[in-house]
Amino acid sequence: KQWYQRRVAITAGDDVRHSKCPILLFCNKQDGEMARGAAAIKLALEREMTTLNQTAASYLSDDAGSTQRTLGGADEVISFEKLPHTITSVGGCCVGPDTDISELVSWIEQL
Repeated sequence: KQWYQRRVAITAGDDVRHSKCPILLFCNKQDGEMARGAAAIKLALEREMTTLNQTAASYLSDDAGSTQRTLGGADEVISFEKLPHTITSVGGCCVGPDTDISELVSWIEQL
């Protein structure tokens, strides 16, 4: 839930919303071959974001009339492609003998 709230704060906040800055989701695969790939993690996060978005959209407004910020409508399925920022998910390993951050480096070089 905290990840979703941070994601909403980052992309729905007035200071960032119009900037269209790219966002990287780096999946640190510390357990090597046993780790889920970046695509599987992206899909799981989109599902979680959809559930949390539906919950946030159903909150009642507070006494001041303000409502919870969401990434879409209550019935909307959230996908990274529909969000206003380009979100790229890559995998790699930051620690240990199998350290590989080549996808991270490539993403940074493309900025």
